[in-house]
Amino acid sequence: MERRVQKQARRIAAVFILLLASLLLGDRLFLLWMGTSSADWPKAVGVVQSFEASPVDAGRAGETWRVKIEYVYEVDGSVFQAERVRFTKRFAGLDQDALELVRSRYAPGTEVIVHHHPARHSLAVLEPGRDTQAWFGLLVGLGLVLIAAVFWLVPTRTAGSRVAGGSSRNA
Repeated sequence: MERRVQKQARRIAAVFILLLASLLLGDRLFLLWMGTSSADWPKAVGVVQSFEASPVDAGRAGETWRVKIEYVYEVDGSVFQAERVRFTKRFAGLDQDALELVRSRYAPGTEVIVHHHPARHSLAVLEPGRDTQAWFGLLVGLGLVLIAAVFWLVPTRTAGSRVAGGSSRNA
């Protein structure tokens, strides 16, 4: 009876882990796909409207920064506003030197090249291409799939079966 309950608990955990893995994998595959395709998107000239930097944390490596950049651009007579810099979940983790470099590159009033989706002009990015953070998330998702497989497939042992096995070795 105890073995059946343990097996059921492990299988529930495996399903939960697999669900989390599938969400992460789907998200990261989308980011990688969009990043790859964005390199071939049409370009428009845009202007940076605002640049905001906020501290993320002050860990062992020191204070890091998260950046929010708003820009506008025009396609086919329509004006669009966007914030996406690259296809990753966030533009963060910048140290002070990297922050200053990004701040000078995307200062308000600066003209920028905007890569916009050919059919959905409101979907745009300043730095096209795949991002390493998306690859890392993909690897984590695959690791979670392996953990779920172990939870599902590895046989459950009871305390009694370990004791019985141990006593037969000593005899």
